[in-house]
Amino acid sequence: MPDYRIRPDGFKEIRSQQQKRLLVIPLMIALFVIPTTIYNAKEKTDFIITLPVTIILFTIIYYFAIRKALKKQKELLDSYALTINDNTIARYQLNTPTISLYHSEVKEILKTTNSGFIIKGNASEDIILVPPQIDNYDELEIRLNGIKTIHQHRSKNIFEKHPVIAIILMMGLMIGVYGSGNKFIVLLCGIPVVVMMIWSFLKILKSKNVETRIKRNSWVILIVIISIIAAIIMNLIGSYRA
Repeated sequence: MPDYRIRPDGFKEIRSQQQKRLLVIPLMIALFVIPTTIYNAKEKTDFIITLPVTIILFTIIYYFAIRKALKKQKELLDSYALTINDNTIARYQLNTPTISLYHSEVKEILKTTNSGFIIKGNASEDIILVPPQIDNYDELEIRLNGIKTIHQHRSKNIFEKHPVIAIILMMGLMIGVYGSGNKFIVLLCGIPVVVMMIWSFLKILKSKNVETRIKRNSWVILIVIISIIAAIIMNLIGSYRA
């Protein structure tokens, strides 16, 4: 019963990739925070004080949050194990629901552009993600191909192919909700944001590849959704001023 785990040097590769992606997030937030701070500053002196303080506080919080996130990610990757026997294929991981599929339940196996694998079961939530940093990679690929012919994964839409576009779009819509006094713009921006956040919330809850801690904390998304809906309603009745 082969047991496939992440290579000893695998986390270094993953951490390097994640750090590059994570640099995009503060840049996107800065595009939202800086214009909002300038817009809301009643006087020039307010802007001079509030903007540096906002940037410093955000940098400190973001730094420690990233350190903690990377530490958690290492624990998850160290616990990752993929097991294949004559009848089943199973993925085990710390604080994450175990996914076990009979070979007959495997709907398709896809190879991603970064050489990872996506093993899909009949149920939409039965998805096993195999990172490219897995050990005995060639052997695993042969075994997976024996279960189901491997096909090349193709992104279904531009957001899946370029996640940063979704982040930019979300930030732009949020600016429209909180930065505009025009009822039509607020409504036009608010509805897509609410729909996207509800969709994300449900995806997180249903996913078997999201650890339990993140699922518990995901309820904060509901607070954000309520806040956005409240901003839309108050704007429409004329009592909200950005």
